[in-house]
Amino acid sequence: MDYGDLTVIIPTLNEERNIKELIKIIRNSYKGIKVVVADDGSTDNTAAIVKKFGMSDKNIKLLDRGREKTHGLTASVIDAVKNTKTGLLIVIDGDLQHPPEKIAEITAKLRDGNDLVIGTREKVEGEWPLQRRLMSVIATNIARLRLMKAVKDPMSGFFGVRSELFKKALAAKEKRFEKRGYKVMFDLLKCAPMARTANVYYTFGKRSGGESKIGVKQVICFLKSVAKP
Repeated sequence: MDYGDLTVIIPTLNEERNIKELIKIIRNSYKGIKVVVADDGSTDNTAAIVKKFGMSDKNIKLLDRGREKTHGLTASVIDAVKNTKTGLLIVIDGDLQHPPEKIAEITAKLRDGNDLVIGTREKVEGEWPLQRRLMSVIATNIARLRLMKAVKDPMSGFFGVRSELFKKALAAKEKRFEKRGYKVMFDLLKCAPMARTANVYYTFGKRSGGESKIGVKQVICFLKSVAKP
């Protein structure tokens, strides 16, 4: 099957221990797929690794955001979306916690007519600390109340969407996105409440390298996003 109509967007910040393997898996598994790594100013070798891939494969590109004024996962994804030329796109983290083998299933559901396909966490590998589990439960319930929609995993960072839908949402309501935050799909759901959605279930894997970016700053950004009209 050809995936020339799909762009995978990978927002990164210091993912040199994971990005090489992730790109290899995606490139070798999906014929014709486009990959855009939106790097938010990594201080390790993430950008250099991606550039090396791009030298031999025109479908793999680095979007270097190191000198941008506004930093954040959401800002990185938005910049990549604006430069996307394919009809479909998928956002996946660069830490290998999202399984790239689910890209096929997400793509199939988009091609079946859904506007937004949510990678929904069915199971989490390993043991999350109590604090992390509480944060997840509280944030999920806050998000559902804000959206007034029965979304199983509104905080997911793994999702597929029709590019036209995302671009229209940005054109009309970009100010409603909390660009310094990290829950871009939540912001998109706020701006496109009538989108036809579907779920693809997956196991949220263990981080194989690097460190989690979740901290007080990200929590504050999420609460700002919730408060935005």
